[in-house]
Amino acid sequence: MLGKKPFALALFCYSLLFGLEALAESTDVQAIRIQRQGLLNLISYIDQKPDIFNRSKLLPVLLNRAEKQTVLDVWGVYLDYMATLGVLADKNELYQRQSSAEHDRRMQIHAFAMTAYYRFGLAFISRIGRDPELVKWLNLAHPDLELPAKMYQKFSNQVLSDWNTVRFDDLTSSLSVDAQSSFAAQFSADRLAVRQQSRTGLLVANSAGTVSRSLFRTWFPIQRGVAKGMGKVKVWRIGETLITPEQALSFSRDLEPGDFYLTRKEWRLTNVGIPGFWTHSAIYIGSHAEREQYFDTPEVKQWLAEQGFNSFDALLRATSEIYARHPGYDAMGEVRAIEALNAGVIFNSIETSLAADGAAIFRPLLGKLEKAKAIHNAFYYTGQPYDFDFDFDSDNAMVCSELIFKAYQAGTTQTGVDFPLYTVAGRKMLTPNEIAQWYDATVDTAEQEIELVMFIDGNEKDRVAFRSNSAAFKGSWQRPDWYLFKQSPSALIDAFTTESN
Repeated sequence: MLGKKPFALALFCYSLLFGLEALAESTDVQAIRIQRQGLLNLISYIDQKPDIFNRSKLLPVLLNRAEKQTVLDVWGVYLDYMATLGVLADKNELYQRQSSAEHDRRMQIHAFAMTAYYRFGLAFISRIGRDPELVKWLNLAHPDLELPAKMYQKFSNQVLSDWNTVRFDDLTSSLSVDAQSSFAAQFSADRLAVRQQSRTGLLVANSAGTVSRSLFRTWFPIQRGVAKGMGKVKVWRIGETLITPEQALSFSRDLEPGDFYLTRKEWRLTNVGIPGFWTHSAIYIGSHAEREQYFDTPEVKQWLAEQGFNSFDALLRATSEIYARHPGYDAMGEVRAIEALNAGVIFNSIETSLAADGAAIFRPLLGKLEKAKAIHNAFYYTGQPYDFDFDFDSDNAMVCSELIFKAYQAGTTQTGVDFPLYTVAGRKMLTPNEIAQWYDATVDTAEQEIELVMFIDGNEKDRVAFRSNSAAFKGSWQRPDWYLFKQSPSALIDAFTTESN
């Protein structure tokens, strides 16, 4: 438990936080751009589906089951994007209150997020609100998305409240964004889009007492005491995960080349914008020595000979220029993983890659030759940029789960793993959380293609990660973003809440 800390220690924590200003700013601006582009694509998708989202009032035709699911898919993705914008807007507003030196920069980032939030809030409501059936459908409780009843009403009231409207008008009329700013053009476009849209008839009068003056709390049903402590916990957890480097290396001794794993990092803003509890994935390739020993089989040797190579490492070096030039180590240890991160598809040590608060390691039910082919495929994609569009149809960029999907994708020369693809807002994709869901649905059936090797769970109260079991993993994909508060709510409130000023 953190308990109550002296004021001097609190000042130290804030100093540490503001010492990361440059990194935080660039990360926040990039995150706003990603959410904004996603919302542009989503609104475009809605406009391209008039048979669902712009139906004639003269035709008394009800949406069918598939169409309702499409609406729900769009709603879930939309809320993820908007929740992230809301968190970013609130976060930077709080920052600018804390440090006068950073006031102007933080206020501009806050305005960027707030303006995008308001623009796409109006854009969505103006499209959905004209169809009573859509409004009724989105106001129903949807347990699969963990959305309570009247969620659309709550959302629209928040966006269209008197307070929010005045807040936007005052902010955008008084703020002058530096023309040299990297986001000046996007900010201006969002502000213009709002001004061009007729808000007459949309705006909802709400008293200040009924509408939360925080975009953040719209999405997180967390007790007040815990919510107040979240900022402090983020300070305490900077650079720290529940799985320690020593644990990561120890756990890896039970892994085999070709395994892959899902991870979860708490207190990450990006968790809000990625559907599901499990938000990242990576492939375990093992060290050079591990691969040489593991793939020392007649089948693999014959396959290598057919490719014109006398060793697996020689094939990998010929496939990946990055690997051929790589020193084989990062700052934490020897390279043992491939993953798609913001920097693109890169190599990492297991100590770096498994720096998380929870993980689930899986093993495809395939022979060593098939695993060698999968690792070879993964090496082929190294150096590709990160796929911020989550477009599985393109090989020009990779998202983390796409790397696993394409490494094990079946073909004429590869048995592979038949991972399912899901269609969300017209795009085929597979998230880390959906891999966990697919495992749950197929385990102990004839359709099972992967097995759970290890489940590493975390306990926020005790601040430890520990090896758990398959029974505990089952259903983990249904955990909400705020699952850590369900572990021991009263203890967490006591641990993370300090006296307010």
